[in-house]
Formats: sequence, C-alpha cells, structure tokens
Amino acid sequence: MTLAEANVISALGTPNGMAGAATLAALVRETVAAGVERRVLLFRPSGLAPARRRSPQMAMLREAWGGLRRTSRTRLFELPRGTMVALEAPPGHHLTETHGVLADMLEPAEAGAALALLRLPDQAAAVLAAIEEALGLAAAVRAATPRAGRAPDGDDIAATERAIASADISSFLRRRRVCRLTSGGGAPEPLWEDRRLALRDARDALLPGRDLDLAPALARRLRRALERRMLAGLAHAEELRDIGALSMPLLIESVTSGEFLRLDAMWPAALRGRLTIAFGAEDVAADPAGFAFARDYLATRGHKAMLEAAGPAALMAMPASRTGIGAVRLRWSEALPPLGSPAAEALRAAFPADRDAVVLSGVDRPAAIAWGWEMGITLFQGRLVETRRPMA
Repeated sequence: MTLAEANVISALGTPNGMAGAATLAALVRETVAAGVERRVLLFRPSGLAPARRRSPQMAMLREAWGGLRRTSRTRLFELPRGTMVALEAPPGHHLTETHGVLADMLEPAEAGAALALLRLPDQAAAVLAAIEEALGLAAAVRAATPRAGRAPDGDDIAATERAIASADISSFLRRRRVCRLTSGGGAPEPLWEDRRLALRDARDALLPGRDLDLAPALARRLRRALERRMLAGLAHAEELRDIGALSMPLLIESVTSGEFLRLDAMWPAALRGRLTIAFGAEDVAADPAGFAFARDYLATRGHKAMLEAAGPAALMAMPASRTGIGAVRLRWSEALPPLGSPAAEALRAAFPADRDAVVLSGVDRPAAIAWGWEMGITLFQGRLVETRRPMA
C-alpha cells in the first residue's frame, strides 16, 4: 500500500468498526509527509497457530500487550481481524520491551509471523501493508483458479438454453454501485447501479466440468441466453417500479433481441437517459457495423452506450473519439501503466474529455483509487467502495 492509498482509506470513512485502521492510515500519511520518526510495534494474531489463538495463552499475550496502555508515550490502535498496532516516539523503549516479552512467550517461527518492530517513515509501506491485510483487502483480490475441464458441445449448450428459458437466474446476478469519490474527502456518493451476470458462476452451476474457453462460440451462445433471460426478468412492472439509474453489459446482438425491445418499451419515461449499456471492446472490434447500429439505436431510444475495456491496450486501440461513445469503464489491475509513465499519459489521452464519463471498476484495494485519482478519475466501482458507501 502506498502513501496515496492511506489517503484513500481515510477518504472512504470508518464504518463497521474500522476506525482504528482509518485513523492509523491517516497518521502514517501525516508522519511520512512531515518526516517525523516513530517506532511501530505490530501484533498479528493471525500469524499464530489456530490452537494458540484459542488457548489461555492468547489471554496472556493480550495482557502483556495491555501493559502499553500504562504509558502516555504510546498510541494504541485496534484493527480488524484482531491486529494491534502501537506507535511511540523514538527511542521506543516501551515497544522494544513489549516486543521482547511477547516474543519470549512464542515459538521463534510464530514470533516472526505475528510480531514486527518497525520504523516510520522508512518502513511506512510495511505498516500500510499490515493495515491492508487487516482490512482483508489482499484476500479479496485473489482471483479464483479456473476449473479445468473438457469443452462443452452443442447438445450441452442447447439443453442449458432450454433450462435457462424458464429459470430464476437471480443467483447469477451481481449488483454494484458506481460511486463518485474525490480526493478531497467525504463518503462515496452512489450514482447508479451496475448489474451484470457472473458468467463463471453460471458456468460452474449449469455446466460443471466444462471449460467454456475451449469453445468460444458456444460460450457466446450461453451468455446470450443468460442475458436474454436477465432482460426478460427485468421487463416486469414490479421489477421496474423502484428501479433507478442502471448500467448493464450486453452483447451487441442482445440489444436488438425481443427481450430488450420489451424492456425498452416498459422503461419508465422519467428514467430515459439513465439506462447505460456497456459493450466489450473486443465485441466492438469484432463487429464494428453491428456495434454502430446498436449504439445509434440506443441513442434514438434515449439510452446511453459505454465502452468496457479489460485493459489499457483495448482502450487505446479504440479511444472514445473513434467509437462515438462518451463513457468508458476500465478495470483496475496491477498491469495498468505506472503513474507518470508515457504509457499512462497515452492512456489518459484515450479517455473521454469528460472525466465524469470514466469509471474505474474492480476497486478492491486502495491502490486502485489512488491510481484513479492521479489519472483524474472520480467514478469508482468495486468491493472497497461498496462496503464504505452510506447504506440506502
């Protein structure tokens, strides 16, 4: 976690008992900015064996840590997952003494995993990494390993299409809010809901043991069937009664399907202009004529189009000025170009002129928001933003 990421945690607020993490992140940021020296003691019970965490010795460890409360020179922070952090001005005698006491109560391997004595500002990155770990952000972004299997055949897909036609697929729908978040602070401001299909979850449930990557054409058939079922489920008065601004990724052909036409006919007049359809960049490149027709059709019906790029290469190959689309959704990943690099500036040039038309998705770590802010982005979508927005 970088210094900018600490600023992100502070800006996101402190719900659900995370005040200690946010306060500590802000303090680290201020300490680094001012060049002030501090000693830091970290105690992570997650580094202990499970049996140790449940044993009476855990109470003894906490009691030893509690001795730090008796000195006014030490600031203590309690983070999620039981992580505890203490800060003290140098030379940090109280922290050194407590570290020794705790280490003597543990096996050497456990002490190495559960305890750390650090210095600020030199080791700010390690302190921020501990905050990130306590928040569970590192675990949240570990992608699941795809399940291997054989390719599906036409009969598999045909049977699945028949089942989908009358099935409840709500368990495969994922809803996230797109929120505005500025570096000036304040809680995320929800703007609209993004609703999409969890295609891998659908694959695992409907075609267990099949690898759709081995049959792209059949995978597209399955996605098309799921999208049409999603649209059919949405095109009901009771579903639309309380709906608000919405975005959905769709295949080009789904926009001209009977299910979409029915949804368009039922779409509330007050929400014209607040339905956005996202097209994958690879879909646009493969069928530019079909895309142009779908884009223009949406415009005539008062809806919006968005370009969805999985990475910077796709977006730079089709900048907003070329596609005629005024909005872009870019997914965050570690592969995005470093800030200040020529590649980052080239990517910035491919963004629409209106920065409020750029959404950074996959925001599961403060690094994503920090990168977005530096690139002029203020609209974000992902677990990290979702869990910190005000509850409706």
